[in-house]
Amino acid sequence: MKAFTFLTPRGPAEAVGLLREHGPDARVIAGGQSLLLAMKERSARPPVLVSLAGLRELSGIRTEGDELVVGATTTYAQLSRAHLPGWHAEIAAIAGNLADRPVRTMGTIGGALCAADPRFDMLTLVTGVGARIEVLSSEGTRTVDAAGFLAGDGRLEAGEILTAVRFPGVAAYDAVVFEKFRQRTFDAALASVLCAVRTDSDSRLADLRITVGAATPVPVLATRTSAALVGGLVSDVDVDDVARRVVEESLGDRGDAPQVEYFRELISALARRALTRALTTPRS
Repeated sequence: MKAFTFLTPRGPAEAVGLLREHGPDARVIAGGQSLLLAMKERSARPPVLVSLAGLRELSGIRTEGDELVVGATTTYAQLSRAHLPGWHAEIAAIAGNLADRPVRTMGTIGGALCAADPRFDMLTLVTGVGARIEVLSSEGTRTVDAAGFLAGDGRLEAGEILTAVRFPGVAAYDAVVFEKFRQRTFDAALASVLCAVRTDSDSRLADLRITVGAATPVPVLATRTSAALVGGLVSDVDVDDVARRVVEESLGDRGDAPQVEYFRELISALARRALTRALTTPRS
C-alpha cells in the first residue's frame, strides 16, 4: 500500500473544503470496506484520504416529514438493528443479511453507493424503492434520484460528498420484498430482485416497481412490465408471465450462451419469489 495523508475534518463543510483544497487525487473514506481493499491491491493509490467516519452529522437514522433519512456513514450493523415500521423494516433486513459481520460492522450505506459495485444489495434497494441521494458541495446541498445517481447522471463530482439517503415514507408501499442469490452466505449477490407494491382499497395495483440487480451493470427497473400491470386486480397477476417479462426487460437479447441462460433462470426464479411474497403480504 502506497503512503498517504489521512485527514480528519471536524464537520461536513470542512470535509468538502479539504477535498477542494487537495483536488481530484483526494478520496473520501468512511468504513473503507471497498477503498482499503483497492489500496491493498494497488488498484487505487490516493495520496490523500479525507475521513468522514467521525462526523456525527452524517450518521444515524431519522424521519423528516414522511421520508426516512439514513446518514451516509451509517453502518450496515446500525441499520440492521433499527426497529423500523411498515416496509421500512425490509431496509433493516437487507442490511443485516449481506456480507459478513466485519463488513456489516464497518461498511456504510454511503460507501456502497459511491463504490457502485452492481453486486451490492444497497444499489438494488435504493433504485427499487425510488430513494433520493443527498449530496453536499461548496455550492450547497442537492438531491438526485438514486437510479440517476447510479447510472452516472448525478455521480459525485470533485469536491462533493454523499451525506444521506432519503427513502420514501411508509405509506409509499404496502410491501417491499428483496430476494437474492449468492453462492456462499458472505458472498455478494449474483442476482437480486426487489419488488415494491402498493394496492388500493379495491385490491388493484396502485403502484408496482420490480428491479433487477447484481446481474446487470446498474440496477434495472422493469418499467414496461410494471406499467402494464398497474390498475389491474392483484388476483389477475400471472406471476410466471411477469417473471418472464422482467427477464426480457432486464437482460434483453444477449443470446443463448449457457451463462446467459443461467442468469435468465436465476432472475426468473427470484422475480417469481419476490412478486409472490409482495402480493400476498397483508396490508397494514
